[in-house]
Amino acid sequence: MCTPFVRKEANRLNWLIKGQLINRAESDETVEKLYDSYFKRLWNNSERSEYGMIGFEAAYKAREAEVLNEELSYVAHRGYD
Repeated sequence: MCTPFVRKEANRLNWLIKGQLINRAESDETVEKLYDSYFKRLWNNSERSEYGMIGFEAAYKAREAEVLNEELSYVAHRGYD
């Protein structure tokens, strides 16, 4: 199972390379493979990490809020129906 730390780091590395977050539907295995691959690709590429992080934290917080709201709405509907 992919830990929250690895998922966030994989999204950060994907953001640095592609400028977007990883699709939410991707499996844990795919996220871990992306993390390994992009980590190797960005190793010692300090110039990319300086300007590439612009907007990542806001985008990832929005993703977390979206996931949380989806989970809460599902629990609320299932719990009270």
